[in-house]
Amino acid sequence: MADITSFDGISAAARTAAEVLAIIEKIDLAIYNLVAGGKNAGARYRVGNRTLDRDGYLRWLLDARRLYQRYLANLPVWETTVYDDPDL
Repeated sequence: MADITSFDGISAAARTAAEVLAIIEKIDLAIYNLVAGGKNAGARYRVGNRTLDRDGYLRWLLDARRLYQRYLANLPVWETTVYDDPDL
């Protein structure tokens, strides 16, 4: 995924359950790729303005996953909509 270069089209609306699940899936894929086959064991990873080793990056990913999992668990089970029917 390319880096975001502008805030055009970015919304501050709360994430939907589907969006949160998609983020969790991306994190899971990053974790899987990180630990699969032991490749890049000595690599350094950049997270924001920090540089982490492989273990630090894995901990960061797991913390992010837990954060999104808690967010997902706190979303309402259903959403209400306003139904405007003049005949009712």
